[in-house]
Amino acid sequence: MPYRAALAPYVFFAADPPDLPVRQHDDPGGPEYLIKAALAGQTERGVMLIGTTVNGVTLNAGVSIAAPGVARVYIEGEPGRRVPLARDRSAVPVNVAVQVSGNCVELVTPELRVQITLDPFNIRFFHADGRLMLAQNSTDTDVTDRLITLPFGYSEVNGQCAAFHDSFTVEPDEHFYGFGEKFTDFDKRGQRIEMWHYDAFGAASERAYKNVPFFLSTRGYGLFVDSHSPVRFDMAASNHSVFSVIVPDTTLDYYVIAGPELKTVISRYADLVSYPILPPKWSFGLWMSSGFKDDSADAVLARAQELREHDIPTDVLHLDCYWQKYGRWSDMQWDTEMFPDPAGLIRQVHEAGFKVCLWMNPYIGVESPLLQEAINKGYVLRKPDGEAWIGQLWGGYHPPVGIIDLTNPAAVEWFQSLLRPHLEMGADVFKTDFGEGVPAEVVAWNGMTGVELHNLYTLIYNDIVADLTAELSSHHTGLVWGRCTYAGGQRHAAQWGGDPNCTFQGMASTLRGGLSMGACGHAFWSHDIGGFHRTPTPELYVRWAQFGLFSPLSRAHGMSSRLPWDYGDEAERIFRDTVRLRYRLLPYIYSYAAYAHETGLPLLRAMALEFPHDPCTYTLDLQYMFGAELLVAPIFNSEGRRTVYFPAGRWVDYWTHEIITGPQSRLIEAPLDVLPLYVQADSLIPTIEPVSHIADEPFAFVTFDAYLLDKAVFDLRDTDGSTCVEAVLRGGTLALQIEGAKSKVGLRLLALPGAGAVERVTVNGQTLNKMAALELNAAASAGWSRGADGVVTVVTV
Repeated sequence: MPYRAALAPYVFFAADPPDLPVRQHDDPGGPEYLIKAALAGQTERGVMLIGTTVNGVTLNAGVSIAAPGVARVYIEGEPGRRVPLARDRSAVPVNVAVQVSGNCVELVTPELRVQITLDPFNIRFFHADGRLMLAQNSTDTDVTDRLITLPFGYSEVNGQCAAFHDSFTVEPDEHFYGFGEKFTDFDKRGQRIEMWHYDAFGAASERAYKNVPFFLSTRGYGLFVDSHSPVRFDMAASNHSVFSVIVPDTTLDYYVIAGPELKTVISRYADLVSYPILPPKWSFGLWMSSGFKDDSADAVLARAQELREHDIPTDVLHLDCYWQKYGRWSDMQWDTEMFPDPAGLIRQVHEAGFKVCLWMNPYIGVESPLLQEAINKGYVLRKPDGEAWIGQLWGGYHPPVGIIDLTNPAAVEWFQSLLRPHLEMGADVFKTDFGEGVPAEVVAWNGMTGVELHNLYTLIYNDIVADLTAELSSHHTGLVWGRCTYAGGQRHAAQWGGDPNCTFQGMASTLRGGLSMGACGHAFWSHDIGGFHRTPTPELYVRWAQFGLFSPLSRAHGMSSRLPWDYGDEAERIFRDTVRLRYRLLPYIYSYAAYAHETGLPLLRAMALEFPHDPCTYTLDLQYMFGAELLVAPIFNSEGRRTVYFPAGRWVDYWTHEIITGPQSRLIEAPLDVLPLYVQADSLIPTIEPVSHIADEPFAFVTFDAYLLDKAVFDLRDTDGSTCVEAVLRGGTLALQIEGAKSKVGLRLLALPGAGAVERVTVNGQTLNKMAALELNAAASAGWSRGADGVVTVVTV
């Protein structure tokens, strides 16, 4: 059960997790853990062990190298309905030397070394350079010599295994990141963390819509627990010397992933569970929602027209719950009174240059005739007595519901039959809301209990919708807009951050959740611009928009209108300018999306991820890197002031071009129309002229903004392939080297303080002609010019 603050009201969720036992003062029991082991067998990748516990119980265990840089440790348990989340990487070649010497077994690879001491039993993990990475801890006691850790083994209650567990020594300066979309402080040291999906009712607690049993350590490793049970992590909270993993499953199975760079750990984790899909290009434009309120076809068309008239670049119109009748949400049937011609509506919206997103969820309300059909056919989750489970999963906003049993193939086919007509009609993407509500006490068609299915359900649900969308949509990608996911959910991007309050505190917690998701390799994350619950002030709306438009994906949504003109002329102007800035940066954003697809690395990056050797970044969670070149520091208050930390190097203020030399912290003031935004010196930022909506074809003409003091490189990704641009500024010569798909690009060399004057420009060794003036567009001839402001413009062929 989650932590409950003393005296404070506690909102019970219909699908709260089961409690794990808490030992009482008169309980003489304790963990059953390995104290010694013998070698039982050997493979090319590792060893099998027969272990003996403190009370003489025999356990089968194993240690192996699952993939390059990835070690697997397991204890065999009872057969169960566990679904492995790690992909089989046995076909991936690994270079492993299994060395047995007396009491010690070592698995030696180029990336890491695993040392197993047989008696007393202990496993230690080392980096390739010999530095200790991680070590089991089975000996920590208090002054009475009582064990205060949960070593490698299990614990029983009433003769039954309650959970497997393992514990590891925590170094005094160690910090931890990840665990899914956790809204608590980004550094999880000192926290107790639970892997159980909730309707979190906001972003103000440890409850999370998205849980991932994976984390990173600043000591250069990651740990992934392969279980969809309600895993608990105690990250040096109960005992500041150790962290513990508690797994109420039929086996213990975890992976230690070596870096030493944190980015390397994320990529190796992605290779183990799933890389992100690459969403279609239009998905990186603005999504504008109807909001959680009444809607109609006329209102949709009015929004579309007004967005174009107000010159707000927008690519997606989202229709939330009210395209269906209240009380029958997720019937997937249009409310024909309010939407008399759905096909015609979608056609008109497409003709205006928008894509269409439709809201859905996997629950069916008691007022829907489909619920009785589903019950009669065995398509809903049931209680142990066979009766259909019906309960309140909407917090009172909707009548009680049943949950579609997506472990039943016939139910899946029926469910997809409800979705298929809308994709065939032209809908482009579904918002896959909810999915967190499988109660612990239900039984599924495949025999799983609710506890076994709860975390897994969201993967099944989103996979079903993503696969059908990939099959039938015009873009043929498995794009969804999901609220809930688990380990491996990168394969059905994207996800958004749930229902935060419209407060600066809700905005800050939302960012912390996004940083934690990014640390788990979930690259395509978003949130509700303005917040969800209630209505933001114009100031909060603007500040949240600045953050939201510098997020991987951008959607304005909430319980009331999020149309910018509803927040006043100033808010509309700033919103428009910030959207246009996002669209200007789309080549940069899409390039990092392509990198994410290939590597698992997020677009929205914690400072510690990008600067892992700077201890000053380890607890920063109110600023972030957007890609590797842009530092974003949103404002979280009405004062317009905050402290920004600049790591070592030179940083260019995006608005003033002032150069700031790090490392240093600086208190800055930002008027409402200014997002604190900084560019790493010696960066190339690819841009386009903003457009009303994004075309599927390659960007027509890309101009690189060069923040150049010496040398910079950027690998531009587009739907036509890769284009690598290198720029070097030395001795009055700007030398460009360009290779790849694009035959013609532009470059704008900004006049930065201290940069030398350019007298000559070369492209791939050929000198360009200097011209009196030069337009940066596809029709311009090759050449270069220098303006009165000192800015050098270049067009290359």
